[in-house]
Amino acid sequence: MNLKSTLLEIAFSFALYAIFAWIIACIPQLKSGPLTYYLFIPAGIKLFAILICRWRGAVGTGLATFMRLVLADPTQPWLSWLLVPTATSLTLWIVVECGLKLFGINKNLSNLEYYQIVILAAVGSIANGFTFSYAVASLTSYQINGGFIYDGLLTTLGNFAGNALFVCCLMLIMQHKDKILDLLFKSKN
Repeated sequence: MNLKSTLLEIAFSFALYAIFAWIIACIPQLKSGPLTYYLFIPAGIKLFAILICRWRGAVGTGLATFMRLVLADPTQPWLSWLLVPTATSLTLWIVVECGLKLFGINKNLSNLEYYQIVILAAVGSIANGFTFSYAVASLTSYQINGGFIYDGLLTTLGNFAGNALFVCCLMLIMQHKDKILDLLFKSKN
């Protein structure tokens, strides 16, 4: 893989995550805490980017997560905010890579089944949720109000809800892409 395509995949992952993080930030009713949400669609983007772009997706979404955290609270040291997305992106990347190997999925994902995506989303949500909660509590001045288990579960549920919504929408679009394209092109004529 050449440098140009590597940078494009990182930039694509970064942009996709950043767009959805901005959209979700515009809906304050979805916030469950200063840094967490009841429905966190960027978690689905992160899973998708890592599935498609592998380590480049982890780097791109990790950089976007860093940007989101710095914008959410610029008073924290940047090193702390850099370590949090590094830990969570690395954790999710390991979960995805191990899951793909365990399921025997081809490099091009041609034999990836829907139930395998659901399992990866569930395990990834749990790993990412608890890693995020632990890293934020350990590396920043944020206090864990409800305890590590409570905050980890809250983050996990928000991530899983975001994964579920994103993956379901993506699957619906892929299953009905011909009808959607027909509808779009017929409406232009």
